[in-house]
Amino acid sequence: MAVTKPRNRTLIFRLSEDEYSALQAASSARGARSLSEFAREHLLGSLEAPPLGEQIHELRTTVDRIAQMLEET
Repeated sequence: MAVTKPRNRTLIFRLSEDEYSALQAASSARGARSLSEFAREHLLGSLEAPPLGEQIHELRTTVDRIAQMLEET
């Protein structure tokens, strides 16, 4: 059995009914054990991902490079 650090901090934020329903549906669809687990995994996972602007720039650069390669062919 994995040993986890105790979770003794609380984060509170408000959601609209629609936001809560969407979060619940996504959590169920992905088989999360709880809504808290699902939210925690996605919130903390987003900290590891590069910023969206950086991702978009990288995609544009890649698309431009592919387009250039296709034009040369």
